[in-house]
Amino acid sequence: MTNANVDALKKLCFTLRQREPYRIPSPSDQPRRGVVAAILRWHCPKTSIPTEAQKPRTLEEFFDQSWVQEGEAEILFMQRATRKGDRWSGHVAFPGGKNEKDETDEETVCREVREEIGIDLKSDDYLLVGQLDEREISSIRDNKLLMILVPYVYLQLVPESPPFELQTSEVAAVRWVPLSFFLSSQVLDYSPITEPLSIFRHMKRKWLKSLLNVMLGTISFTSIDLPPTAASDNIFRLWGLTMGMTKDIVKLVDTKESFFYKLTTQSPRFSRVDIGWFTMLITYAKVYWKRICHKNVR
Repeated sequence: MTNANVDALKKLCFTLRQREPYRIPSPSDQPRRGVVAAILRWHCPKTSIPTEAQKPRTLEEFFDQSWVQEGEAEILFMQRATRKGDRWSGHVAFPGGKNEKDETDEETVCREVREEIGIDLKSDDYLLVGQLDEREISSIRDNKLLMILVPYVYLQLVPESPPFELQTSEVAAVRWVPLSFFLSSQVLDYSPITEPLSIFRHMKRKWLKSLLNVMLGTISFTSIDLPPTAASDNIFRLWGLTMGMTKDIVKLVDTKESFFYKLTTQSPRFSRVDIGWFTMLITYAKVYWKRICHKNVR
């Protein structure tokens, strides 16, 4: 009898290992790159953990382990610390951060993850499975490129996770979430996150900012609350870029039954329909043009 949870993780890992991600080289005028790690593990009952076991070094060896039969796969998320003036305060994300001069992407993510949550991705306890598509992060105000986002996927090769050492100035909490939560056909509780258009967020004249917000309306993004754990019932609200990267992970397994995947295919909603249509037209034109330019460069 096969374990559906094992099959899902197998498909995810082996598909990702063989897949060539969409890569975006950084332009000379904006070398900033943000690199994050989606960390997977196999969570099994304590009784299934062998007293002595040889540490696997490959995916094939990992899935041959006896303890990778009972239990389920989980994905690690973190909640950013709340800081005054930081609009990303309290947001859910994958661990990681911005590059330093002359660093490779892998060096960046290993350094940042160790600094933020105390996990050493360079150790034999973890395996780099593959990489998701890179993304351009641009300012909505002036369309200026802010950075290239690079998402890696790592697999924990050992049954017991090391204790976290949180950088409390950056990270408020961490949470393991079952992969099955995202693959389930069960309807999830979800709600929109609504904000005024970002283009006016930093406008100094408050009266003009308020007037334009009324005239141009708001934009709403889909979000879901991740399931609580026995250790913590803090609200972990997933949306935005991290939801998009999680969607890419789920897509590697199965999307036919996943309510989460269907939810993530919804576009942001504008309170002003005409502005929504105009924004969508500009976005599609921008993406199409950049894809053409990227192909010509290659």
